Amino acid sequence: MPKNTDNLKCRFAVVKVASRCNLNCTYCYVYNQGDKTYLTQPKVMSSEVVESLIYRIKEHCLEHDIKSFTFIIHGGEPLLAPKSFYENLVATSKQILEDTDIKLRFTMQTNGVLLTEEWCELFNRLRISIGISIDGPELYNDMYRIYHSGKGSYHDIVKGIKLANEHSNVPVGVLSVINIDIEPEMLYDMYLSLNISSVDILLSDGNYENIPEKLALDLQNNTTLHADWMIKIFDLWFNDTTNNLKIGYFERIMLSVLGYDVSADSMGNKNTDVLVIETNGDIESLDVLKICGDGFTKGNSNVKVTSFDDALQTPLAKTYQLSHKNLSPKCEKCNVKEICGGGYLPHRYSHDKSFDNPSIYCSNLMKLIVHIQNSIVSNLPEEVIRDTMITKLDYGKETESIS
Repeated sequence: MPKNTDNLKCRFAVVKVASRCNLNCTYCYVYNQGDKTYLTQPKVMSSEVVESLIYRIKEHCLEHDIKSFTFIIHGGEPLLAPKSFYENLVATSKQILEDTDIKLRFTMQTNGVLLTEEWCELFNRLRISIGISIDGPELYNDMYRIYHSGKGSYHDIVKGIKLANEHSNVPVGVLSVINIDIEPEMLYDMYLSLNISSVDILLSDGNYENIPEKLALDLQNNTTLHADWMIKIFDLWFNDTTNNLKIGYFERIMLSVLGYDVSADSMGNKNTDVLVIETNGDIESLDVLKICGDGFTKGNSNVKVTSFDDALQTPLAKTYQLSHKNLSPKCEKCNVKEICGGGYLPHRYSHDKSFDNPSIYCSNLMKLIVHIQNSIVSNLPEEVIRDTMITKLDYGKETESIS
């Protein structure tokens, strides 16, 4: 394997501790967009794989002088792993890292329906923070986030959020896939009513070979309904001075507008710094790339035999890590490329040009970023505007400049 000449690093591992799920969300990139590789995966990660993974994290952090590393517990549904798995995970981590100053932070993304008081107490003791997925009020959530029987999950999710709020030592965040059919005010009010600390939002996954239905209408009609919807949510949040809710997607754009380097796989101008670990120990670049085809993410890297440095040198891993620097010709001409970063890599894929495309959400991202930048400029003192040289943008002119 060639030397890590690009000095690529991993600071976040998305760890698939369970390969199955008790929900059957219609849009899921793991199970319902054509990839079937989960069928060959162990249902739960073994203690041997956990140990090998922690040693790889230690090796990589020491090699690159990384002092803080985030272990993102993922699935499938991670609560399908037994409580003993998490006891062993944290104990193994402490044992392997005890002779270092590496700080390993554990977070979990769960659908929340299996949460109990006992689970919350365990996560408090093990210092595992949790995020819960919910896509909106009952009518909208239950269109997509369903059980295998077809039953909606909304009430069980809300029960899990309330349990976590009552029994968790750390604030609970939620993750939502955007649904432009929901009235923005209704969704924002739901977030406030759940008493959560933070929200992050995701665009529906798709690419040029499989464009999401509602985005297809946008493209067909030359509209920007997704941007218009997100702008309404942004304005509600930006102008709300009565609460401390964080919306990560908007905060990252704001930081980029203000000149900060942002490291996120969906936007920004930095490397992505993420690897995915499957339940059998396979190291992959990004799980959402499964939407590009059955087995698309598979390679020959595994924590038992492969270092993170070597895994980062595989072609797909390098493409993902450098996705905000290696842009399409259209993106290279764009004035907001440092903010957008070309968009999320899976949303740039086509059979004929691979990832050498703008995001399928390009027009929507442009319109949202222009609106957020203009909102910031309108609220900055003149001396700050002079110092930062941030100016208002015109969406029409920016669109023409890359057409």
